[in-house]
Amino acid sequence: MSNEIGLRIKELRKQNSLTQMEFSSKIQIDNSQLSKIEQGKLLPTLSQLMEMSSIFKKSLDWLVGNETKIELPNVLGESNSNYLFQPNVITVDSHNNDNIVLVPQKLKAGYLTGFNNPTFIQKLPAYRMPGLNNGTFRMFEVEGNSMFPTLPNKSYVVGEFVEDWLSGIKDNQLYAIISNEIEDGLVKRCLNRIDKYNNLICKSDNRRNYPTQNIDPDSIKEVWEVKLHLNFQLPDPADIYDRVSDLEAEMQQMKKTLNK
Repeated sequence: MSNEIGLRIKELRKQNSLTQMEFSSKIQIDNSQLSKIEQGKLLPTLSQLMEMSSIFKKSLDWLVGNETKIELPNVLGESNSNYLFQPNVITVDSHNNDNIVLVPQKLKAGYLTGFNNPTFIQKLPAYRMPGLNNGTFRMFEVEGNSMFPTLPNKSYVVGEFVEDWLSGIKDNQLYAIISNEIEDGLVKRCLNRIDKYNNLICKSDNRRNYPTQNIDPDSIKEVWEVKLHLNFQLPDPADIYDRVSDLEAEMQQMKKTLNK
């Protein structure tokens, strides 16, 4: 497979009449590294393939020789392979920068099957957000109250695509997990126990009403690390202060009663 990818990348470079030095400069890798990739001695990383796809307008399918998935090392030591899919980022602005595609609540079920379908992704609304550059991002509408009070219902999160989610998911961080096993919305606070127990532990912040789930890694299609939260329900700090004041008053009354 590495030789086929190398030949495709070499073909792409020649199609654009670029030397190895010019091509490697455009995708920001060493010239020696590009030479090894073209010779089939080294596999490009997913981020490098994404860069080539974005700059030269070639699909990832074409770059990897019509293979739509890249096999990761089997870190679990089992016969079942885990795969990492390249998100189909196909909408760009006037400056050729990737837009941020929005997945509304009502299209959650459709996204679970159409996440890797360019036709489906093209129909989703797309935006640009300040400060979110040099990455692949996607916006998700928060569904329900499982992440309340951190993420209220119908607020939005913007997530950055996690390439190697098998080891890249960090404990107690927020992620949009694209899996049909996830209940009560896509966004969860995660504990990565894939290597140890072969499952991803997905927690809700509203734990009194929403139980923790153990997710089979084989069911996961994509993982997006939450980088930004958009909330139109701005809390009134006076409510919090009033509650604290009430608690202080109750404590004082309890002390007074006990001292009698």
